[in-house]
Amino acid sequence: MAVIMVSTLKVKDWDLLAEYRKGAGPIVRGHGGELLGRSNAPECLHGTPADSVVLFRFPSREAVDAWLNDPEYAKLKPLRDRAADITLLVIDAPTP
Repeated sequence: MAVIMVSTLKVKDWDLLAEYRKGAGPIVRGHGGELLGRSNAPECLHGTPADSVVLFRFPSREAVDAWLNDPEYAKLKPLRDRAADITLLVIDAPTP
């Protein structure tokens, strides 16, 4: 079953974040991930606002796990953590 991954970020360094995204994008796509949307200025309707929100669709939860555990992605995690505090959420994707 396809899943949606929601990433919310509190950005510490926008330049480092741009560098991280350049490296992470191809790895996400290599695991079947598809960028659905991104905003660096999301409108907060309720709760604690994020600086950036990114939505991906993956073909399965297993594909998300494979991406998170990819050795090439592991090399980017220290950069990610310096760039932003990130929360990753996975939810079931609606069926068409």
